Amino acid sequence: AGELIFAGCTSWSLSGRGGKPTKSFDGVAERNLWSFHRLKPLVGVPVHTIITGCVANHTFILTNNGIFGWGRNDNGELGLGDTDNRYNPTSIGKLNNAVDPIVGGACGDKHSLLFTKTGTLYACGSNEFGQLGTGQSGSNNVNPSPVSTVSGIVTAGAGRGFSVIANKAGSCYSFGFPKDGLLGHGSDGKFLGVGNKWEYSIETRPREIEALMGFKIAKVSCGSLHTIALDVEGRVWTWGFGGYGRLGHGDNKNQMTAAKLEHFHNEPEQKPASTNAMFFRPQRPRRLKKIAAGSRCCWGIDEHGRVYFWGITKSSGEATMYPKFFEGLSGWNVREIASGYSSTICASEDSLITWGPSPTSGELGYGEGDAKSSTVTKKVMDLEETNILKVAMGYNHALAIVDPGDGGKKIYEKLAIFDPPELKDIPNRDELIAKALASSSSTSGSKRKREEAGDGDEEEEDEEEDVTKLSVKELKARLKDAGLRVSGKKAQLAQRLKTHLKKKAKK
Repeated sequence: AGELIFAGCTSWSLSGRGGKPTKSFDGVAERNLWSFHRLKPLVGVPVHTIITGCVANHTFILTNNGIFGWGRNDNGELGLGDTDNRYNPTSIGKLNNAVDPIVGGACGDKHSLLFTKTGTLYACGSNEFGQLGTGQSGSNNVNPSPVSTVSGIVTAGAGRGFSVIANKAGSCYSFGFPKDGLLGHGSDGKFLGVGNKWEYSIETRPREIEALMGFKIAKVSCGSLHTIALDVEGRVWTWGFGGYGRLGHGDNKNQMTAAKLEHFHNEPEQKPASTNAMFFRPQRPRRLKKIAAGSRCCWGIDEHGRVYFWGITKSSGEATMYPKFFEGLSGWNVREIASGYSSTICASEDSLITWGPSPTSGELGYGEGDAKSSTVTKKVMDLEETNILKVAMGYNHALAIVDPGDGGKKIYEKLAIFDPPELKDIPNRDELIAKALASSSSTSGSKRKREEAGDGDEEEEDEEEDVTKLSVKELKARLKDAGLRVSGKKAQLAQRLKTHLKKKAKK
């Protein structure tokens, strides 16, 4: 256990919504922490576990005194019995059971999964697609609800409208929205409903994934629209939406069934009878020890601390279609890694390393006067020579746990302490909300619809890059790389590139 530190977006009703107030605006103006801070309620409190997710704007932490949560709470995802956002770590009273404490979980964009020491699973937040696994769908659960049909849960993942879990026996289950193969059951759940409209057959209770039967799954992690699973032998499976190579199978195709990632399923090489044993150097099986899903990518760490990557973090970059060693961390012994929407954080030896393309919200933690983004790995110098125990990344916020030993305490005690007011302590909050909404009412209809969706549920929003912000030189370079015409005005170039990217994502 150690001291929790935090960097990134702290205005939960604006995060991921274009920075503009929408109908869910809570009166807290946009504010980003560009360097890592300590959080006042947790100063001096040993934290041993962080629970968040790459599409989540909320976080839970576990201490010896129980579970605390804060962040966006539009759908009751904090399990506090209401839908008010929290700006400071707040005790989740209904789950603070000393006999059977919470030990792990996962955060989706609008829901949370939490499991106890004995493996009891609780869920709260949006249940629009049955992603809470309670056998119902539709209304939100603002209080944690037990998922009674499963037990012995030891790992969980959550994305946009879907959930994946595994128990101590290694059986893997999924539930929620089936589109694009998110649940790994062999189909997208699509059927022709009333009025000849396409509908989806949601799973409201955990359903075992048949393709993983016979394997002992030890860890699952969900991106926005995909899942990666790791078994006790270090073998890997992926499924769901396949855009930008995030599944690692060499293409952009969706995978309806949990599919073996062949790169990590190779068997020990047998010596040919004709080969002298003295000269035989068998290829060892490639296996992973840890996995993590970003919004549109996957990461893996092997037993030597080497990092594999596939997918994409920067929309303007080239996708990595199958697992490759990540050159940016070559030579580092990486212990922990996590990704958010487009930024990444990792712990290696005595360094905290972050990187991510523009725009960011401070989650890289370089400091107010330093770079706001970085397309290459970069150390967080404020925390150099510290032992980082754990790292985590939400949609656009980063967290880490610093070991107080070996001088770590002296270093983190130099960090600023963040102490924001809660909503009830903000004077004239109703007036602030009304004024902000009035000033943003001129936003165009289509743009406003996207903002109110707030990092919505469709892959189109997840994937789309605003190419109109690129310069003519950048547009021409991108078009040239794609083998397309580079003549025409900027608007024509942008439209040509936009069309190309859409086609590429759907292949």
